[in-house]
Amino acid sequence: MHLPTSSHPHDLSDSDLDLVAALQDAPRASWAAIGRAVGVSAPTARRRWQAIADTGAAWPTTYAGFTAGLLMGLAEVRCRPGTVDAVAHVLRQHPKVISVTGMTGDRDLVLTILAEDMAQFRRLIQSWLGTHDAVTAVRSTIVTRMFSDGSRWRAAGPPHDVVLPRADDDGRADGDAATQAQWRTVLTTLERDGRATPREVAERLGTSEAHARRVVRRLLANGWIQQRIDVSLEQRMWPHALAMWLVVPAARLEATALQIANLPMTRMCAALAGGASNLYVIVWLRELEDAATMEAELARSLELRVLDRAILLHYYKRVGHLFDEANRREGHVSWLAEVP
Repeated sequence: MHLPTSSHPHDLSDSDLDLVAALQDAPRASWAAIGRAVGVSAPTARRRWQAIADTGAAWPTTYAGFTAGLLMGLAEVRCRPGTVDAVAHVLRQHPKVISVTGMTGDRDLVLTILAEDMAQFRRLIQSWLGTHDAVTAVRSTIVTRMFSDGSRWRAAGPPHDVVLPRADDDGRADGDAATQAQWRTVLTTLERDGRATPREVAERLGTSEAHARRVVRRLLANGWIQQRIDVSLEQRMWPHALAMWLVVPAARLEATALQIANLPMTRMCAALAGGASNLYVIVWLRELEDAATMEAELARSLELRVLDRAILLHYYKRVGHLFDEANRREGHVSWLAEVP
């Protein structure tokens, strides 16, 4: 039985989804380029996006890329009964814990951790997380390859033809050293506003606007900085999400992961090491009963075994953004903030 669903301020119309999808293809494209892609004027595109953002239905997210020499891992956390919310609100304040998700099943919380290196990851797991009074168990794994994350997910339809301006660096390069030195400044700026203008970035870098454009373009191109447009889970299109821990034959891992990553409902697909599962997948669901269908389709068409599965109950934190009980964004913790 399907109960009627009432409208929600986060519900997105087809035209809204089209605009969001265009921005997902090019989060820093000009409003003129975005407008052309969706068939409206630049002022109209900007106004419509502002209306969407004002309701909290969608927002830009900028974060440190997995390719920037960082280490990503997952931590499954069990808590004493009655303490999950309290524990989650403490854990989500750590800048290197980029996501905190409440889940069904044998774990209460799943953390996504992006650490500077293995030593920091170990300290976080063993010397900080593992010693929390209300945490009763921690199980961790390392992400060895990210096949798909939220930056590749699209709200609707095929990619848009968003025409970006021609690169203005005429082949010049400032070298990796300059990029490394400026990475944190650019990341801090774009975390606050993913569409910060070249002038604003240049002011933070102390360079010309042309140089700021080149630096930002290079950091995005080499994956040191990732950008995406996120949508609220509090809307009717994709109100649920399913997480699966899979076991895939090692020889078939890459091919299987790429097939799953290319499914339109895939939100995340990551290879794991150091645990019972070697592939972690999150997919969006329109209905809860779709969970069994999705699992059956994967098992039928691909060589894999579903080791465990869970339904996502709540995002306490998602890639730095904090959420309240009603799934409204209520703050942000920079990945570059001081580690407690």
